[in-house]
Amino acid sequence: MRAVIVGTGQVGFAIIGALSGENADVVAIDVSEDSLGDAREQFDIQTICGSGSNPTNLVDAGIASADMLVAVTDSDEVNMVACSIAAMKAPHAIRVARIRETAFLKDETVLGNDGFRVTHAINPEMVTAKRLTDILEVPIATDVAELGHGLQLVGVRVPAYAAACGKSFAALRNMAPELKMLVTTRIRSGESIVPKGNDDVQAGDVLYTVISPSDLPQLAELLSLPWRPAKRITIAGGTGIGFMLAKTLEASSKSNIKLIESDAVRANELAMSLSKILVLQGNPTDENLLVEENIRDCDVFIAALKDEEANVMAALNAKRLGAHRVITLTNKTGYIPIIENAGVDAVVSPQALAIGTILHYVRQGRVKSVTPYGMAGKAEIIECEALETAKIVGTPLKDVKMPKSAIIGALIRNGKAIIPGGNDIIQPGDRVFVFTEKEAIKKLEKMISVSLSFF
Repeated sequence: MRAVIVGTGQVGFAIIGALSGENADVVAIDVSEDSLGDAREQFDIQTICGSGSNPTNLVDAGIASADMLVAVTDSDEVNMVACSIAAMKAPHAIRVARIRETAFLKDETVLGNDGFRVTHAINPEMVTAKRLTDILEVPIATDVAELGHGLQLVGVRVPAYAAACGKSFAALRNMAPELKMLVTTRIRSGESIVPKGNDDVQAGDVLYTVISPSDLPQLAELLSLPWRPAKRITIAGGTGIGFMLAKTLEASSKSNIKLIESDAVRANELAMSLSKILVLQGNPTDENLLVEENIRDCDVFIAALKDEEANVMAALNAKRLGAHRVITLTNKTGYIPIIENAGVDAVVSPQALAIGTILHYVRQGRVKSVTPYGMAGKAEIIECEALETAKIVGTPLKDVKMPKSAIIGALIRNGKAIIPGGNDIIQPGDRVFVFTEKEAIKKLEKMISVSLSFF
């Protein structure tokens, strides 16, 4: 399998790493020799220094024999042109482009077969805004991944005062036997496991649970978590993700929303385009401003600034001043445990979401979707179709020997969602949701008779 990656920034670098881990033949193109040098030093790949929109560079990269092109530079135009050239040289190849300008996404003819012939377009800001919106809708969540069919994967942090602390997962189930849920992952001090019945629950644990949205208030009660809907929301940062989130909430939410932007010109532009949102010009890390705006009454504060350090400082400051729930963005995975230990309620990595979305497009076999979750996307939800030849078919789940870091957390049968127990049996044609860390993927392939490798 041959892949051409255009752009070796953070997202491109991570894509190269993922594909190299699958023993793909990778060629990277970038205008920065320093960036390419870093990629060569870490991965066994070929590199070409130059623009990914240059036909000669793409030909030299072997585009004609490539199975995929992934264009993730900071330039929409370069990404689109690279896909267009790839379509001419390798019409069979998957062509993925990162597109930030929403105008390109709104007009299907621009990116479609009559335009730049992009197979799949991804807008990182839209993906992140969607994940933030999902988290906002669940008052107890640190993370939310939509499974569809009336099910969600919801991450919740166990408070120190919860009656569940110190109890085993078997005892936790006995505390609410009528609550239909399945805990797929327990994260503690940055380490994640698929919990067994005798594993325990401790304060600070993050539990990822497959559950119906209608059962979430009962889960909150079980873990002694306050159910406080987001009626008053403050967004720090009005560019990129912050603006996209504000637009999304303005169209769908009845909440009282404030947006704080430090740049006066940008703040004025936001005030003109966001008619239902109060735009404040000021520094989101300014303690006096936050106090004046009654941060103590804020249900949710979202730090969506471009600068990583300023983002973290804004989140920590808002939490210290009394914001009930604080969410921040960061692409620096090393920051995440520190941020969470400091009291921030939820941390979202735009980079991990973008990478997960791109990898979803290049998985093969009977895989329907791939969704990242957990510590900066370390884990994946893989939705696939159960084939008659699969080892997991026809055997009670309690007797299926899954890899230690994987669990079957949901089934869809004849359009009906099932949260399975040990006695449930997978049937051919079932849609199966496997919750797994990436190191277990090779073992899973043999069990579900579906290749989870890249195209």
